This record gives sequence, C-alpha cells and structure tokens, in this order.
Amino acid sequence: MADIPCSVRAAAFRSMKNHSVLGTIALMFATSGAAGADHFRENWSGATSPHFTVRAPSAEVLFNIPEETAGDGRVLQLLLPANPRPSPGGGAEIQSRATYLYGHFRTRLKTADCSAQPGAGVVTGYFTYLNDGKDYNGNGLPDNCEIDFEWLGAQPEVVYMTMWTDYRDADAAQRRVGRAINLKTGQILYTCYYEAFGKCQPLAGPEAEPTTVPALPEYNSATSFYEYGFDWTPTGVTWWMTNPENGRRLVLWDYQGPSARIPSRASYYMTNLWHTPGWAPEGMPGAVQKPTVPLSAFVDWTEYATRAEPTEQRVRRPKTGQVRTTTD
Repeated sequence: MADIPCSVRAAAFRSMKNHSVLGTIALMFATSGAAGADHFRENWSGATSPHFTVRAPSAEVLFNIPEETAGDGRVLQLLLPANPRPSPGGGAEIQSRATYLYGHFRTRLKTADCSAQPGAGVVTGYFTYLNDGKDYNGNGLPDNCEIDFEWLGAQPEVVYMTMWTDYRDADAAQRRVGRAINLKTGQILYTCYYEAFGKCQPLAGPEAEPTTVPALPEYNSATSFYEYGFDWTPTGVTWWMTNPENGRRLVLWDYQGPSARIPSRASYYMTNLWHTPGWAPEGMPGAVQKPTVPLSAFVDWTEYATRAEPTEQRVRRPKTGQVRTTTD
C-alpha cells in the first residue's frame, strides 16, 4: 500500500486550517458544551435546528429546501459561493450545539457536484471534532479528537475515512489512521497510520478490516443521496454505508486497534463544504482550482444514538469475501 502524496498535502492543509479555526470554537465551548441527547434525528424541515448551529460567515446554510429525492421532500443545503475563501472557515458548516462521546452517527447526504468544473478543489465533510489545545492523554501533543468521512469534488467515487487523536500546528506532529476506497471499483487505495505527513505506515490485521470491499459500479457521491455512518466505541470505530443495491449495511472499515489511536473526548458533530487549494486526488494535481460557480452539498437527515436500533443489520465482509450479517 503506497502513500498518497496528494492526499498527504491535502491533509496538511486541512489540518492547519480546520484545526486553527475549529480549535478556537472548541476552546470557546469546551467548558460549557453540554452532553447531547441519547438520540435525535434532524430532518432539516424547520427554519432552524434545536441540535445544530450554523457557521458560514462567507457562505450559506439553507434549511427546509425542497428536494424530491429526500425522504420527506426537504433537505439542508450547504451553499459554497463562487470564488470562495479557502479553508473550512470560508465554507458552509453546521456544528452540533452539544458534544457526543461514543455512539452511532449516521446521515443521508449528497456531496457537491463539480462535474461542470472537474478541476475544482472542493471538500464535503461529515465528521466529529474537538481540539482545545490541551494534551489530555499526556503524549506530548495536543489532543485532536476527530472522526471523518470526506469526499473530493474532483473524484466523487472515492471516500476518505480518517481518525485523529493528536495534532500540533507548530511542526505538524500527529497521530492518525486513514483509509481511502474507490467505491466504484472496490479498490482500497490505502490503509495507514501516520505520525507525520507523507509517512504512511501500512496497517494490517484488525486495524485493516475488511480487506476487500465490493464494487458499486454506479456509485457517485455527487449525483445521488447515500446513507453513511460510523459507530464509535472505546475499542474501535466502524465506518459504513447502506449498499444501494440491496439496502443492507456495507462495512467500509472496521477499525479495531490500540486504544491510544481511538478518540476518547466528547466532540462536536459536524458537516461542511469548503474549498481546498492543497488537496488534489492522486493523479490529478491540478484539481485544486477555486470554484468559479456556486456549489452545493445536500443533507436529507442527520442522526445520533447512543445505541443502534435492535433490528439494525450490520453487513461485514470477511477475508473470504462472504457476506456475514450480524444484529447489534
């Protein structure tokens, strides 16, 4: 598994920008942010949300937008203007009012469609995040609690999954694990542990399951809504999506590794859309252009629960390639 140089450069830019902006917000609320409800589902059909606040000083977040392919016909629209300021701070973002530690996070969304400008550098993100600059785990680095799903507008068939525990702006020292999958082909592009940008340490065993993922030939995150989620526990994180071909849960990465590599601080629950001038897909170094037209990502619903529903099915794909179904 080779490292992905463009992705590394992207991660560096995202971390420096995202963490400096969001870290300030987290620091402001770290002592006052209340623990969240045991369960909620936000359908985005009201004028505001009791669960989320809006952060879009240079962009727009629009509630209750008609969308015929949404479950209830209404969605949240994250609107990135033409010629936006780079970094998440220049994009459209929602952040939970409360913080959440462990549980089941899921959403149904459609990422930004950049087909009219294939070289645009645009990120759609769905994630949890907290960085208040403190070193709670005592390893010499500021804790950075973050679990990500991310997509690049120039490559809507690839999903990036990352989990951070530490990051220091001064020298980019870090602790994180990451996996990228081309869902159209089923190719796992990499599964790595990092302590510095550009230095992939390939993972194996329980940190790199499943070892195969079935191809979804029609997958395009920007042209259809898909359901995604992650299950966060003290011993691991499982990223998954609902397979559009059979409606069953498809596990993308079932990470079960050292506890030191798993975030352990209550974090904010977020979705955003922003311009990156530094993160390009592998083989597409020019795909970091500033968007020349407005772009939007859409969220049908967002959900959190401390426990999965009893009837919820989980589909895993062992090394043999057989599908194994379990019930939470």
